[in-house]
Amino acid sequence: MESPAETKKPSVSNKTIIIVAVLVVAAVVAIAAMVIFSRKPDDKKIGYATEAKVMLDQDSLQAAMDEAVKNAAEGNVSLRYQNDAYSDDGTNFECRIINSASNIYDMYLTIFTDAQLTDQVFLSELVPPGSGFESITLDHTLDSGDHTVFVVLTQVDTDEDGQQVLKNQITHTMDFHVS
Repeated sequence: MESPAETKKPSVSNKTIIIVAVLVVAAVVAIAAMVIFSRKPDDKKIGYATEAKVMLDQDSLQAAMDEAVKNAAEGNVSLRYQNDAYSDDGTNFECRIINSASNIYDMYLTIFTDAQLTDQVFLSELVPPGSGFESITLDHTLDSGDHTVFVVLTQVDTDEDGQQVLKNQITHTMDFHVS
């Protein structure tokens, strides 16, 4: 006759089932967290500057497109601007800064008051080729007088994954005058 211990099949203990279930849940939570935190939210993308105006007429479009293709192939960045900007209050400046129609990339502008690029006074959103500003408002007021500012132009493209990537960057100076 068989003893009761010999006829029972070995069973998985409740502790083993709980441990496996906890490990499965932990793995699912870890994978979900990696997916959520590895994605960059759309609000991290640079948006388009709504105050930038189109500065092209219809007759200039084809010539600008031909020049844009040439500039991109050569890695050039074009900008149309007037070197002097004027303000009565030190915050609101009349100026002309245009992402040249001869560029193929959108760009954003950052303006600094110092050569070390630490005192930022303006940051635009994206400006498409052929668009630009006739006036800007600084983040903080400049004192009366003449100021040489450093304008950093950063061209941006979108890669095949939809992520924005920097293409080119140059710095030039402008003179801001506060009366």
